[in-house]
Amino acid sequence: MTQDRATRAEITQDSAIRVDEVDLAIVNCLQLSPRASWTLVGEALDLDPVTVARRWQRLSSAGIAWVSGRAAGQGQPESCLAVVELSCAASETLSIAARVTELPHVLSVEHTSGPRSLTVLVEVRDLAFLSRFLLESLGSIPGVVATSSHAVTKVYSMGDHWQLHVLDARQRAVMMRAPHPRVDGLTSEQADLARPFDAVDRQVTLLLGEDGRMPVATIAARTGLSESTVRRRLAGLITNGRVVLRCDMALPDSGWPVISWLWAYADAGDVDSVAMALRRLPGIRVCWRISGGQPNLMLALTTHSLHELSAVEASLAAEVPRMSILDRSMVLRSIKRMGRELGADGRSVRAVPLDIWADPAGPTPAT
Repeated sequence: MTQDRATRAEITQDSAIRVDEVDLAIVNCLQLSPRASWTLVGEALDLDPVTVARRWQRLSSAGIAWVSGRAAGQGQPESCLAVVELSCAASETLSIAARVTELPHVLSVEHTSGPRSLTVLVEVRDLAFLSRFLLESLGSIPGVVATSSHAVTKVYSMGDHWQLHVLDARQRAVMMRAPHPRVDGLTSEQADLARPFDAVDRQVTLLLGEDGRMPVATIAARTGLSESTVRRRLAGLITNGRVVLRCDMALPDSGWPVISWLWAYADAGDVDSVAMALRRLPGIRVCWRISGGQPNLMLALTTHSLHELSAVEASLAAEVPRMSILDRSMVLRSIKRMGRELGADGRSVRAVPLDIWADPAGPTPAT
């Protein structure tokens, strides 16, 4: 275990930190605006900014909550998300998960129930790059018996958008005064925004992968850039949706500890309307249109307990009768989520920044 990981483990064990309603409200504020000032969060929650900052430091030091950043597909229309299912030799599953976690194109790694040992979400430049990733990065790992992949052809909702929903209307209104990034991607009228990331963009983005709230002064010191240049680059990357920032929380601490994946099918002409209906339902954390097999929809449900699952599925059947559920699996353990390695308790152990520019068979470029 590295010193950073050992220190984080000691903090988590020794502090025995428990999350209260104020902590949840702070996290919810940062889900709405991940780089909001403590002054604004304090105004929303009627708290002193120093108190807010101290509480966040406590949460982040224990790995309970964190803000991460990642490049949004290099701003290119051909970039893609893909879900990869790994079948592994049982004795090798944990070591394989550890190796996959280190891969810079891997957003998340989950140990799941059912025939798939591990479910992995990756973001790559294009389909040809996905092929190289499957063959060179995953195919070379001993113990991987088989892989199955599904390209995500449309994102209806993502964990980026999921919220705790503990703020009232006034608190939300205060937080909505902060600048908000694009969440709907780039349009054809914004070709200038779709330019490839240059070396400075990459440096800044990788540092946001370490800490999405990294201060401008720290980024400037780490990159050798002026603070004014960093501010300008941050504004361009975040406001235009070229970098995605999200505030995450350890699921057991959030009160929503259970995640289940559903593979579903809807007639081609109904997929969009079905997905729009799904987005309105509580508990839907992810909704994607996928290709690569019979299912054309993939959903992630989050619930307070295992016992709620049957009720949620019954609600889905009633609300969206045009959709058929073809398969399901339970997330037994989240091992990596959006660039963070997680411990067995779901808390962040360390950052593993996502680097979509890295070669599938080579090391991650240094920042």
